[in-house]
Amino acid sequence: MSTNSATADSIDWTPTSPERTRIFKKHNDFTLAEKSVANRSWIWKYGIEIQSKANRRWVCMPCIRHNKYPAMSYESKGTQNIHTHLWSAHKIQDPSGKKPKKAMLTSLTDLFALNRGDPQEQVLANKLISRFDSNEFKALVVAWLIDAQLPFRTVEHPGLREIFTYLYPSVQVSEAHLSHQTIHRLVVKQFDQHFDSVKSTLKAAVGKVHIAFDGARSNNRHALFGITAMYLDDAYTMRKVTLGVPDLIEQHTGDNIAAELINIIEAFEIGNKLGYFTLDNASNNDTAMQSICAAFDIDPVHHRVRCMGHVLNLVVKAILYGHSGDAFDVDVDEESQAAHDMWMKTGALGKAHNLVVWIHRSDQLTKIIHDLQVDYIASSADPEIRKQVPVTVVLDNATRWLSQYYMIERLLKLRPIYAEFLIKANRVNHKTPPRCLEQASQLTDKDWATLEAFYELLYDFHTIVLHLQGDGQTRSRRDNISKSYGSVFAVLPAYECLLSKLEDAENNCDQYPDPEQFRINVNLGWQKLTKYYRQLADTPVYYAAIALHPKFRWEYFDRIWEELHPDWIVDAKEKVRQLWDTSYRNLPIPDEEANEEERPAKRAKMSSFEEYLEKHCINPRRGPAADEYTYWLNDVHLSDATVADPIRYWASKRHEYPRLSLMALDVLTVPAMSAECERLFSAVGLMVTSRRHRLDAGTIGLVQTLRSWQRAGIIGQSVKGVWSSGNGDSCEGGPGEDIL
Repeated sequence: MSTNSATADSIDWTPTSPERTRIFKKHNDFTLAEKSVANRSWIWKYGIEIQSKANRRWVCMPCIRHNKYPAMSYESKGTQNIHTHLWSAHKIQDPSGKKPKKAMLTSLTDLFALNRGDPQEQVLANKLISRFDSNEFKALVVAWLIDAQLPFRTVEHPGLREIFTYLYPSVQVSEAHLSHQTIHRLVVKQFDQHFDSVKSTLKAAVGKVHIAFDGARSNNRHALFGITAMYLDDAYTMRKVTLGVPDLIEQHTGDNIAAELINIIEAFEIGNKLGYFTLDNASNNDTAMQSICAAFDIDPVHHRVRCMGHVLNLVVKAILYGHSGDAFDVDVDEESQAAHDMWMKTGALGKAHNLVVWIHRSDQLTKIIHDLQVDYIASSADPEIRKQVPVTVVLDNATRWLSQYYMIERLLKLRPIYAEFLIKANRVNHKTPPRCLEQASQLTDKDWATLEAFYELLYDFHTIVLHLQGDGQTRSRRDNISKSYGSVFAVLPAYECLLSKLEDAENNCDQYPDPEQFRINVNLGWQKLTKYYRQLADTPVYYAAIALHPKFRWEYFDRIWEELHPDWIVDAKEKVRQLWDTSYRNLPIPDEEANEEERPAKRAKMSSFEEYLEKHCINPRRGPAADEYTYWLNDVHLSDATVADPIRYWASKRHEYPRLSLMALDVLTVPAMSAECERLFSAVGLMVTSRRHRLDAGTIGLVQTLRSWQRAGIIGQSVKGVWSSGNGDSCEGGPGEDIL
């Protein structure tokens, strides 16, 4: 028995006359119990029993004696709550030494010792009870689990349940806690319930719906295929959603890919809304596009946009590795001697790669790098350096865009400690000496100069990838200016910018180490970039997006092509004119815009002279055959040069140019890169951790798809309707629920 218990045991807890007055003032319909039904328990040393017509209650005498408010009382038929109260409130313990278990709460009224017979306390009790909506609570928990990609079993963790109960006891009183089986059932029901909402949203999109798809293998070896869509909502805001993440069990052939895409497109009923497909350069995507476009009667060449991130990655590999770039797409964890020797053949870059691989695989080398940075930062007189924190090396790999650039960037940051790193690393007693410490593998001053040269050359590739991988959504940036990134209109200027940079680098090769080899590598990159630049002519969307951007128009082409390639301008204008004439010029005007134009203006009765003037004024109305495109080309304003958001510009012009605005919005919303697929697979990687390797592909796809719909704002966080249609926690879990 604890000290408090011993002290309490020596006290006479028989209520005094004033104490009885307090007890029965609170319990005015009770009297002292005539016969105790549970007087054998130790709890009766610390309380008295009172009774009414309906029930019997135990009243806590330590609460009464110490004027605690509220003085607690509990029904006599159970002692668990009494045990818990005596321990938690007064540290009075069971003589056996056992601490009480957490008691189940029966009601908020009992928890706060409210008198149901008191009208004021009855009102208070009702307010407390009505404030908690168990369905809304469950909805928020489900939405949180989906958005945070947490295991479904998280809801069963005792600590989390204790937090919920502490914050609001009604969670426990109303038995609102969820099981992992219920979570899985609700996720499936959410998908089924909200599928039609998403379908309606996509069908109501302003203009076309653009698609991106790509494949990747999850950490638990599911061959997943991510399919995403981008579109404008009715507020002319860019939106993005995941349409599905199917598991391609069969081989990733173009026909198999197409079959999945066609099924999903037909399920969402957006075949007549299809815009452009942003894909990488894999040959199976060419085959898939042929089948998809045949199914929906669109041109597979005109509607194919090549992912700029993938293109630039190929160009960078050509610059760094020459013709054999693909030969170096090996796993960075490859520990074979052959892999080390193969990378050594690439000179400074190979040495850098091997150094990073060895440091990454060795805890000892990683610790040395960390400790040297701590000393370097602490001893520096430069205030900017003193703000830094230790970092580790960055692994380059075959899948991340420009990963070699980020590897070089990090190594250059670590260069000041490299010499000391070699000294300390050689003093360590290695079981297997790291080959990066061999004399031939060490980075020389010439190697560092080469890495510096590659870093400077690739910096512009890095900034352009950052610009083009955006999702098209307007956000307030660091300069407090609202901007959007990722539109296809920036692709052609990006090619021009990078070609110019490579040409400048070639002309200045003499300033770099090994100028002849550097010139060869730059030329190989230029050739690869030029190859894909010329393929832009296959898809008029690249030209149309610039020509219909009020800030650029056709003047951009005049500036970059007029001197050397005037025929390119003619060809581009013909392609855009054809797109306008065949797909947009004769479109029926939507009802809203038509009514806007046809609605006669209210005017007072005119005199004969006013009627004459009205008769001879210009007529701004344009019928179905009117050439809005030609009219707009001549409708230039000084303010056009300051347009930062072409989507907002064309949204404001939709009444004046109802057909041309639709064409402009269609081409300006095409994503330049399939970055949404990459972001989707990154999310999958965070979801499928080493402890969740039994997750089935269906559950992964459901969570990722619903998470996308939630974040897009298409579905709210409330799933009350889903919950109300179920049967509580009694359902059977779906596939994979037992490992969530």
